[in-house]
Amino acid sequence: MKTAIIYYSKHGTTEQVAHLLGEKLDNGVDYISLRESPKPDIWIYDRIIIGTSIYAGTPSRKVSLFCKKNRSLLEEKVRGLFICCMNEKQELEEMNNAFPEYLQKLAIPTAILGGEFHFDKMNFIERFLVKKIAKVNSSVSRLRYDAIREFADRINNSRQN
Repeated sequence: MKTAIIYYSKHGTTEQVAHLLGEKLDNGVDYISLRESPKPDIWIYDRIIIGTSIYAGTPSRKVSLFCKKNRSLLEEKVRGLFICCMNEKQELEEMNNAFPEYLQKLAIPTAILGGEFHFDKMNFIERFLVKKIAKVNSSVSRLRYDAIREFADRINNSRQN
């Protein structure tokens, strides 16, 4: 079974999570960054997992466009959706808004896998906003390693494999 984890990562957290997840999945995994490959060929994959970062409550536009353009194939192949975010108070709403309704309706596992603030990778405006809104003054990681493992287990045990 050929699996792809397709993601968009601005500062590297979603990419890191994609690799942590892929290491726990059965069979081989191809990692496809929509930043580097905006129009990937996905027909060769049996199973697709899609992840996006959330910035200021909004999912990646590249992930949204990818889902819109590849609807028919994704309806057949998507086996998991995940987000990386830092706003714990609104994370469920952010998860519900991160992907198109047609994917949300499928009986597939979804997960909120935490997030990070990388001050060394942010521009001045991003640092200013994070300091003001999140009340954080330096880099911080809140990745949910248990949730990553549980998500991988749910995908591995899915009857749709």
